[in-house]
Amino acid sequence: MRWVDQFSLENQVAVVTGAAGGLGRELVAILADAGASLVLADTDECKLNELSQEIDPSGQKVLSQRCDVTNKNDILSLIESAHKKFKAIDLLINCAGILGSDELLFGVSEDEWDSVLNVNLKGSWLAATHIAKYMVDHGIEGRIINISSSLGFRSQLKRVPYATSKAAVEHLTRNLAMELVSHKIRVNCLAPGWMETNMVKNLLEGPEGKKWRNAIPMRRAANPSELAGPLLLLASKASSYMTGAVIRVDGGYSFCGIEMPE
Repeated sequence: MRWVDQFSLENQVAVVTGAAGGLGRELVAILADAGASLVLADTDECKLNELSQEIDPSGQKVLSQRCDVTNKNDILSLIESAHKKFKAIDLLINCAGILGSDELLFGVSEDEWDSVLNVNLKGSWLAATHIAKYMVDHGIEGRIINISSSLGFRSQLKRVPYATSKAAVEHLTRNLAMELVSHKIRVNCLAPGWMETNMVKNLLEGPEGKKWRNAIPMRRAANPSELAGPLLLLASKASSYMTGAVIRVDGGYSFCGIEMPE
């Protein structure tokens, strides 16, 4: 076998939560290009159906289903549907997440805190727990990839719930890795920084664009294709001796210090 063949996901089934979001769509495209069959989960059924048609109009290698990751029954239903269609789940990408409002500490409501932590942290825990149990019950040596952010390590103004949730996701990753290693299930974490979405482009090219570009050592956002290598490393056999790791793909943003108010 050639070394590059380790990165193939042919004959592998991947569940992606938050699949219809900006980052989720990019990850789905990468996994599809590597040959994976896909189980797409999101709360936006319309966007899910559009994405499913884009990836595989025949529907042979794609299943899409509405799923609220904070709801245990939704996750169990998703697992049941995936097993019925593909008879396996080899990989979970925990990408469902919300940013929350743009508020300083005293402007954050209790409802806002609960909403962000429920989706970003509880949702990741629920999906990982139940899909890992499925993997154990079916003797699958699976992989789980949690999605964090550069703010899982770096402090930033107006992001208390979000940054806290992502730091917790990184520690959840380490604890899941320890719990599941005896079952030959590997758990790692991908932590992207600024991605070249329309929203980010508008911000970096707007009135405060220079400030934000200067905060990134590489002075730019990432092209989504730059996530392909790190994602496929963690998703494939190429990372067979990795578990509990966090890979940061953020142009150096996470190590650049703490943003202080003026």
